[in-house]
Amino acid sequence: MAFGKRAWIDLALHTAFCLADIQIVKAGSGPLWPTVSQKSAAGLAGLEGCDFQSDLPSAPCDVGYRRQLACCLGFLDIRTFALRIPCTAGGKIPGETNLTHCPYRQSFVRCGPHHRAELCVLDDDDIRRLHSIWEKYKDDLTWPVHDEKPKFSPEDFDTFYGIAQQVVDAMVEEYKVPMILDQATISNTNHIGHQPHCDNVRFDSVWWKGQRIRGDDELAAARGGAYVLWRSEKTSHRSYSCSVALSDPNGYEGGEIQFFDTWGARDPVATYKCAKGCGIAFCGCQRNIHAVTGVKNGFRLVLLVWTRPPGVPVPDSQAHVCYFRPGTGRGCWLHSLDVHRGLARRAGRQEAWLPQEADDGCLCDDCAEERAKVSWSDCLGASAETSAAKATPSTSAGTSPRTPETPDSSGTEASSVDSGTDLSRHCPYQQPHRWCHPHGRRELPEVLNEDDMRILYQIWQKHQDDLTRPWYRKKPTYSEQEFEDFSRIAQKVVDAMAVQFGQPLVLDQASVNSTNQKGHPPHADNVQFDSVWWQGQQLKQRDEVEAVRGGAPVLWKASKTAYRNYSASIALTGPEDYGGGSLEFFDTWGAPTPAASMRSKAGSGVAFCGCQHSIHAVTGVRWGFRLVLVVWTRHPNAHIPEDQMHVCYFRPGSGLSIWLTAADLRSYPKRRRKEALCGQEESGDQKSPETAAKPTEEAEVAGSSKYSGGWSCAN
Repeated sequence: MAFGKRAWIDLALHTAFCLADIQIVKAGSGPLWPTVSQKSAAGLAGLEGCDFQSDLPSAPCDVGYRRQLACCLGFLDIRTFALRIPCTAGGKIPGETNLTHCPYRQSFVRCGPHHRAELCVLDDDDIRRLHSIWEKYKDDLTWPVHDEKPKFSPEDFDTFYGIAQQVVDAMVEEYKVPMILDQATISNTNHIGHQPHCDNVRFDSVWWKGQRIRGDDELAAARGGAYVLWRSEKTSHRSYSCSVALSDPNGYEGGEIQFFDTWGARDPVATYKCAKGCGIAFCGCQRNIHAVTGVKNGFRLVLLVWTRPPGVPVPDSQAHVCYFRPGTGRGCWLHSLDVHRGLARRAGRQEAWLPQEADDGCLCDDCAEERAKVSWSDCLGASAETSAAKATPSTSAGTSPRTPETPDSSGTEASSVDSGTDLSRHCPYQQPHRWCHPHGRRELPEVLNEDDMRILYQIWQKHQDDLTRPWYRKKPTYSEQEFEDFSRIAQKVVDAMAVQFGQPLVLDQASVNSTNQKGHPPHADNVQFDSVWWQGQQLKQRDEVEAVRGGAPVLWKASKTAYRNYSASIALTGPEDYGGGSLEFFDTWGAPTPAASMRSKAGSGVAFCGCQHSIHAVTGVRWGFRLVLVVWTRHPNAHIPEDQMHVCYFRPGSGLSIWLTAADLRSYPKRRRKEALCGQEESGDQKSPETAAKPTEEAEVAGSSKYSGGWSCAN
C-alpha cells in the first residue's frame, strides 16, 4: 500500500494523539504523555508546518488498531512506547483513573455493584453454635496462647462453614454476582477498634495536577479535593465483606461500624449497630472505607465473612493467613486452607480442592506473556515421554539440575555462574553478576561489647524513624560524635567479616532496626527472583514453587544493590527479650522450611553473602523488643551508583530505624575537613565589623524563600 505525504502526516498525528494507553517509558521519571520522537516530529513539521500541540481527538481507537499503527510506523521511535492495556484476568475490574492528576492507574478491584446492604441471616440457634465454637478455639494474635492455629473438629468445621455459607448465599442474592467463601472470623472486638481502611485496596498517595503531595500535606490535600491513588492489597483476590452481629447491640457501648465517602474524611456518612443475627455487607474497594469504634464496655461478638469470585485462586502465601487487627481481640478463624481441606474431607478426596485457572482471554501484556509460558505438568509429561528413547535430566535428588555432574569451579571474585544449578541446560539467559565469593554464612561471636550496644541504642533512641510512615521530612543529621561512634562500631563488624571471608571489605551502609510484627519474607539481599525454567521454556507463575521443589532451576536478576557482596546481622538485644524474630536461612527459593534458624545473643550475629546462596527471612516479633545492627559491605573495586548513595534500605518489617548511608560515610568526613579549614581561615583573617554585620546576597535569598503555606509537592 502506498501512502502520500499528507496521509503519512495524518497517520502520525493520529497515532501520536489517539493512542490513549501508550506511555513513554523513562527510567526514574514515571509515565508521560505520548509524543512523536523529536527527529520525526521535526521532520514532519518541516514538511507541512504541522502543529503538534493541537487538541487531542476524542474518537476512541480499537486496541488492536492502535497496536498495528504503533508497530508499522517506521519513522516513530517505537522503542520508547509501551502499550498499557488494563488486565482483566480473574475478574479484575480496572479502577477509574484520572490521568490529569496522576500518571498511574488505580488498582483493579473485583467488586461491583458497590452499595452497602443490611442483611438479616442468622437465627438464635446459629448464633448459639457460633458462640460455642468461639469459646472452644478463641485466641488473641497480639499475644497468642496457642503455638499454632487450633484445628477444627469435623463437626465444628461443618457448623462454622455451613453458617458462613448462609451469609455468602444472602450476599449473592443481594448483589446478583457469583461469589464463594474465602475466609470467616468470629471476633470479640476490644477497646482499640479498627481505624478507617478498605479491605482489598490500600492507600498509596495523594496527587494534584501531575505532582505527588508530600506526606505531611496528604490529609489536608485529600480533604481539599486532591486525587487519591490506591494500590492493591494482599487480599486483592477478594470481592465483598460482611459483618454480622452475634451479640445484643444494647449489651455494649461503642463498637459501631462507620463508613466514609473519601479518604481522610472527618465524619462518617453512615453508622451501623446491627441487631443480633443481622449485619451489613459491602464491597472491599475504596468506595467503602470503614472503621469500627472501640468497645468502651460490654461484650461485642461479630461474624466476619469475606468472599471472592469463583475461579479466582488464593495466593499460596495467603491461604493459611488469619486476618486480624489489634482491635480484633480474641477470635477464631476459618481460613482458605481450612475450607479447602474441609471440603476435600467431606468429598472423600485425599488432597484439597483448588479452583482451576481459566483463560478468560485478557489482552494485557502480562496475560499474553503468561499464556506463552509452559506448565510444570506439561514439562513432566514431556520428560516422561522422551525418557524411554533418550535419557533426560531427572527431577530426583542426585541428578537434578541442582546437583550437576560438573560443579562450578570458577572461583572467580565476581562470579556470574550459579554453582549448584546448571542453568544453561534449561534457560537461554545467564545469572547476574555478583561480587560475593566465597558464599555461605559465618558466625560472628561477641563482635560488639556492652558499651558498643549502649551507644547504638542511644543513637537509635534519638534519631529513630519508620519509613513506612516517616516522621521527619528528611533524614536526621548526626552529631560528629554520633557519626564517629556509629561508623566505628559498624567498622568493627566489617573487620570481623573480612577475617571470616578472607578478603578486604568496605563498609557500604549500616542500620539499626527494631523489627516489628511483620518481619521480613524470604529474600536475597543483592539479587531478585526472576523466573523458573525447564528445557528452554519459562514456567507459568502458578507452577514456579512446585517446579523449583521438583528440581527446576531459578533465574535471578540483579537488584539495585548488586554492587554489594556481604551482609551481617548483629543482635543488640538478647533472645530472652522478645518472642519470634528468628533469622532463618533457606537452601533454595521456594523451600517450605528453613535449613537453619538463629536467635543470636546480644553482641553476636551472623554474616552471609548477598546472592541466592543465602536466601533468608526474619519472623515477626510477637512480643518484646528486638534491636539489631545490620551491616552491608562491598568489594573495594565495586562502584556505587550515584542514585544509591542516599538510599536508606528498609522493609515494612524494619520498624523504627536509623541509617548510616554511603552518602553519610562520604559527606561527614568532608564536612569535618571543611569546618577545620574554615576555622583556620577565620583565625588568620577576622572579618571587619562592617563586613560581619552586612548579610550576604545568598542569605537574603534564603530568607525570602520561606515556605508560606499551601500544599508542598514531592519531587
